[in-house]
Amino acid sequence: MESRPNRRLAAILAADIAGYSRLIGLDEEGTIDKLRLIRAEVIEPLVSGHSGRIANTAGDSFLIEFHSAVDAVRAAIEIQSELSKRNSDIEPDRAIVFRIGLNVGDVVSNANDILGDGVNVAARLEALAEPGGIIASQSIVEYARNKVPFSFASIGPQSVKNIAEPVEAFRIETDAAPFLSKPKATNAPRFLKLAAVMAVLILMGYFGAMTWKKGQLRASEAQLAYPLPDLPSIAVLPLTNFTSDPSNKMLIDGVSEDLITDLSRISGLFVIAGNTSFAFQDRDIDVPGFAEKLGVRYVVDGSLRRTDEGFRVNIRLTDTVNGRLIWAERFDGEIDEIFDLQNNIVLAIAQELDVPLDSQSRIAIENVETETIEAREAFQRGWELYSRFNERDNLAAIPHFERAVELDPDYGRAWATLALAHLRPHIFHHWTGFAGADEQMHIGLFYEYFRELTEQDTSLIHVVRAIVSLNLPDWDSAQGVSRGTDEARQEAAKAIALQPSDPEAHLTMGWALIASGEPEEGLAFVQAAKRLDPAYPSHYALFEGAALFAMDDLNGAEVAILHELDRNPQAIELMPFAASVLALNGDRGSARAMIDRWQKGKHERVLNEVVREYFFIVRWIGAQQYLNNRLKKGLRLAALAPSTTIASLKADLSRGDAKEQREAAQTLALFGANAAPAVPELIKLLDSPSVFVRKEAAIALGEIGESASSALPALEASVDKSLSGSFAARAIEQIRGYSQ
Repeated sequence: MESRPNRRLAAILAADIAGYSRLIGLDEEGTIDKLRLIRAEVIEPLVSGHSGRIANTAGDSFLIEFHSAVDAVRAAIEIQSELSKRNSDIEPDRAIVFRIGLNVGDVVSNANDILGDGVNVAARLEALAEPGGIIASQSIVEYARNKVPFSFASIGPQSVKNIAEPVEAFRIETDAAPFLSKPKATNAPRFLKLAAVMAVLILMGYFGAMTWKKGQLRASEAQLAYPLPDLPSIAVLPLTNFTSDPSNKMLIDGVSEDLITDLSRISGLFVIAGNTSFAFQDRDIDVPGFAEKLGVRYVVDGSLRRTDEGFRVNIRLTDTVNGRLIWAERFDGEIDEIFDLQNNIVLAIAQELDVPLDSQSRIAIENVETETIEAREAFQRGWELYSRFNERDNLAAIPHFERAVELDPDYGRAWATLALAHLRPHIFHHWTGFAGADEQMHIGLFYEYFRELTEQDTSLIHVVRAIVSLNLPDWDSAQGVSRGTDEARQEAAKAIALQPSDPEAHLTMGWALIASGEPEEGLAFVQAAKRLDPAYPSHYALFEGAALFAMDDLNGAEVAILHELDRNPQAIELMPFAASVLALNGDRGSARAMIDRWQKGKHERVLNEVVREYFFIVRWIGAQQYLNNRLKKGLRLAALAPSTTIASLKADLSRGDAKEQREAAQTLALFGANAAPAVPELIKLLDSPSVFVRKEAAIALGEIGESASSALPALEASVDKSLSGSFAARAIEQIRGYSQ
């Protein structure tokens, strides 16, 4: 059996002499003698003093191994400082000056030498350093930043020879460096020398602290995009893939998602949703900038390296308000232990923030949803598509969810999203081309998958049940689904209890309250969902607009929807709602422009048919159903041809053609109180020989409301007349303000 190489993690210092060939050309023997003295008097003592060892030399270079990044940084600083002192009275063109590169990485032993990517990166960073300078990798910075009094100035990702991925590089700076140089000869008393050393240390600490405040981990409270919540607030930057293999992305993203999900289950934390965190993936943003944009105090970030047999995770927790690294740790393990690792990280964060865990939260965190890595990766592929919230990607997500539940039939979250993916065509009726099949096929599959959830108890599953109660209120409760807004509120409350920072749970509770006639309370939950997920999907704004619409704040609804369309011009689901609200607010020109934007200039006849058949996503049930009619009326008003005016409709009422009169009365009803000038003509139509004309005239008068009070005698006389009588009675109630 072949022996495995002796592989380990090490901090590596690679150093070479700047201009070595030139120095040899000027004075070969003198340069070699100086270098021998530097090794004996500087390099070896300092390396030994920091528990390192020289692994390799090549005349003009050194390769040195340390047990820790902190030792490597300190040794590098002291080497450069000592050389600076030695060179203080030497002609610059004859001085021996080192360039140094530092990295933490995997190394493989080859006798006393070390090889591997960790060594290669250190050597490439050394080549980037200026003479007398030190360049460090991100791994060095992660381990050493809060433990040494020096600053790390990012010089950005560097493409270097024979390294597949760009290397994040940092220049190590110390404002104390000038104070470390002094004349070679001094006869100062010992206590003065000690005082000088103490002064240097104080200056180093001072400048290190000042640099800390300026840079890497401190966020500006004045720059926070949102006020800090009352609870400890936290966001997770997606873990960095520290391999060049893109096939690891799904697992690494899945670990990041799971960390966010598990943290959001802790009732004592305010946790930003994964949808927002992943919006910053692969963007050039530092930890404090991330905190400022999301309005949080604490940030979790780190990296994950996966190998065939194992993994290594570096993770840290930063208090960005104080610029303090609270906790940092490295985890190594076999690949099938990675889900247990997630639990350990979440529990450690809760402990570091002194947030108590109730038994429900602890159980939820410790109960791994799946232990099958391939199932988790399949789910992540589906989730990334599903989260884009459009017809094509929703369809593409389904096979991945199917694969996840095939690999792990007990994977509740995968069953829930698979069910939701098939429910969406029922909710979004315009997704007519969905899977090239009719809606009934999808709703049937939804029922089938939903039954798999009856024994599950996670936030997402309760969200699904609430959505079903709101969108399928008449489904037989014997099949495992409760009906109506009361049941939806109960399910949403359970979801929030299980996962207090889940924005979808808050959004669902908001909609349940809005639909049941409590829009003010519902709006608060929708706004809470938006705060938890600042990069929220556009349908969050739709529910915000619906709450304001139900509160009769049409101006507020208009502002909310148009703001979201500015943020996301492709949010097609918002356009019909926006058109309706604009029309009801009296801006028919903008409303019609919104219709044309939505339907991209379709022919008038086709346009009217689309509007007539359109099914709004936001729907009220029970006593609030009148709001559905109002929203629909606004959409029909928005779709009217610009040439259609109250004056032109009055003229149509005066013609003898019953069909024209009926259609004109129907259209006038859309204008509501603005159609008051047509009241005399509508009163005359209450005596029409056509029962259908009388019916539409009564409906129009009722929609005009109080301004049609002059029609009351004629309407009262019409109450007992055939089919139109009931409509006349309702119109009387509307005019007198008895009904909506």
